[in-house]
This record gives sequence, structure tokens and C-alpha cells, in this order.
Amino acid sequence: MGRAEAAVLSRDYPPLPGSFVMRLVGVVAWVLIAALGVPTLGGAVVGFAAIAAAVAQDGQAAAESWLSPATVMYMFGVISVGSYLSIWWETRRRSPVDLAISGASALAAAASWVVLALSPISAEGWPPLLIIATAVIGTVTFLLGAFSKPEGRPKNRKPPRRGPRGDKRTRAAKARQRLLEVVVHRGLVDLDEADRIRVGEMPLGYWNELDGLSEREWRRLLERRHVGWREFDAKG
Repeated sequence: MGRAEAAVLSRDYPPLPGSFVMRLVGVVAWVLIAALGVPTLGGAVVGFAAIAAAVAQDGQAAAESWLSPATVMYMFGVISVGSYLSIWWETRRRSPVDLAISGASALAAAASWVVLALSPISAEGWPPLLIIATAVIGTVTFLLGAFSKPEGRPKNRKPPRRGPRGDKRTRAAKARQRLLEVVVHRGLVDLDEADRIRVGEMPLGYWNELDGLSEREWRRLLERRHVGWREFDAKG
């Protein structure tokens, strides 16, 4: 199985027609995602900027025009850090991005609270409540992500990537799936329907882990197919 897959992955897959257009569409999509991600994932930081602008205004009336967008941004801030806390609770995922966003949100919220407390303007109702919620949830999320054990469901842990990248990776995965259908159809590998699906779901480039295994080892690796590499032993 490993040699057959290696032959599939070593093929030179020429670019698909229109691949330049697809890359351009991908760039535009990432720009749009970034434009949406800054005010949502970075809502607390943008909210702090709005709070600072509000404090710099001359008079309560002028400050109110900045407190409204700050409130909206801190609503996004609460949702952002709350979602990361929920993800940690389910998966125990410890991502540098998660830590950076939760930590930055907590610091921005704490700074907003200090700035408001020292300023002469009056901020009542939702702004202080959302700022406090962002600071507390962001701090808890950062501390849990930084100091908790990296445990979690195996399906949420990803193996190192092997094989081609980009659009070639998608084509190689389809070629490997066709190869699997051929070897099963010709009886070169004895797999029932369930095991055929499991083998097809293994990460690209990891079929060689099945070579030379006993029935028990084979079964265990297929059960952990979403992460499965042989070094992923009983401890993990």
C-alpha cells in the first residue's frame, strides 16, 4: 500500500486550466476574509481604539459618537473570546493564534477599562459590561490555553503534512482514491467496505504505516486514521 501511494504522490501533476484565475479568486477571497476578520477576531483591539478616540473628544456628546461603535466592537470581542473558550473546552486545542487573539483581547479590554475609569466621560450600560466580559473571558481563555495539558479528542489532532501542496494535493488525493478502488476491485488488497472507507480517510502520504502490521495493529491504526502515524502510541 505504501509503495503504491508513494508512486501516486510522486507524479508530476500539471497545473489545471484556469489555475491562475483560481489563484486570483483565492487571493481576493483571503482579502475579504481578512477584512471581515479584523473587526470580528480583533474586535477588542478595534474597540480600544474607539474608546481612545471617544476619550480624546471634547465633551460627552462628541464622545457618544465613538462609544456606539466601541460597543459593537466589544460585542464581537465577547463572541470571539467566547468561541475560543468553547473550542478549548471541546478539544483542548492550544493554538498560537488562539493565544494571541485571546491575550490581545484581554489586554485591550483591560486598557479600555483603565482609560474609561480615568477619563471624565460617562460610559454606562453595555460598554463597561462588554469590556469587563471580554477582559475576563479573554484572560481565562489565554490562561487555559497557555497552561492546560494539550489533551483532547484524537480526531482534532493533525499529523504532519506529507505529499504535494496546493491544487496538486487535491488531484493527488483523488488519484489515490481511484488507486484504492482499483486495488480493491482486483483483489490485490482484501478490504471490506468499512475498512475501504477508513483507508481512504487516512491522511495523504500515510499508507506506508499500514505495511507490515499485524491485524491488531492494523485495526488500531485505522481507528485513529484521522491522526494516525505509528509514533502516535497509547500515550497520545
